[in-house]
Amino acid sequence: MSKRFQECNWLEKTWRYRWYAAVPFQWMWYQYVVQFKVGIDEMVDGEYMHTDKYEVYKDRGLWNLIIGDNQIKMKWYYTHEEVMSKFKTSDKDE
Repeated sequence: MSKRFQECNWLEKTWRYRWYAAVPFQWMWYQYVVQFKVGIDEMVDGEYMHTDKYEVYKDRGLWNLIIGDNQIKMKWYYTHEEVMSKFKTSDKDE
């Protein structure tokens, strides 16, 4: 099993950063050639049902989705404990 990004040494992190090199090309592909569509589900009788509706992402929103997709490939994620500790420290700052 591969380690997550935050637990890697500097050499492996550098290798995983290669996924960022594709971001501008993916953005141009989805911005100008094909559309990046995300299906919209609606709540019907207490259950989510798939509809024929979709949202098309462009510009900055598209860029952010592509960055997130590539971070998944890099195995860059946070554990539940890390997220909860971040919320606890932000509450103390206020």
